Amino acid sequence: QVSGPFPDSAKSAHAESSMSEEEQDRQIEQWKIKRLVKMLDSARGNGTSAITLILNAKQDINLTNKMLTEEYGTASCIKSRVNRLSVLSAITSTQQRLKRYTRTPPNGLIVYCGE
Repeated sequence: QVSGPFPDSAKSAHAESSMSEEEQDRQIEQWKIKRLVKMLDSARGNGTSAITLILNAKQDINLTNKMLTEEYGTASCIKSRVNRLSVLSAITSTQQRLKRYTRTPPNGLIVYCGE
């Protein structure tokens, strides 16, 4: 119990303080997200060296991995050695990232991967 001439104002000051901390936490999270978006926006690959994979919550990771395996087989036929190796490396890297998940998270999954 707060004693003094303004016990109610002391309580409300404490409530404002905790709301201020919550607001600060929210602003920090927003700043982190904005920083992440800027970093991802500035990321660049050499045409075939980067893969963006977007899965919604309902998509099966196993089917996506199977699709990447088929793409790997298709990419093996690329005539340009540099492009072929770049594409194969990006696909392999993406498959390795997907192995970290047993199923798609409830809010979906976005993978940016490559050299």
